Amino acid sequence: MRMNITALKVGDMVELQPTNQRNRQLRKQYDKWEWVIIKIDPETICFNNQEGILIQSVIDRKHDRWVQREDIKLIEFRENQKDEFLL
Repeated sequence: MRMNITALKVGDMVELQPTNQRNRQLRKQYDKWEWVIIKIDPETICFNNQEGILIQSVIDRKHDRWVQREDIKLIEFRENQKDEFLL
């Protein structure tokens, strides 16, 4: 079976997908669709030592959360963004 795995990097802009109730709530009630990748950890405790990705909301820089790869979709590579979006 062939899998399509996107190479994600710190600074990439991603869209939070409606994969669970909390993600749907963030998207609908708070308009938090766009996030920036802060850190990629191959062994995250909150995901039973599986890969975890720390993301930060574009509209609320105080809000970050750990997600898994299937919870996000790449919108824009870091190289294509203006400096104002980079951390």
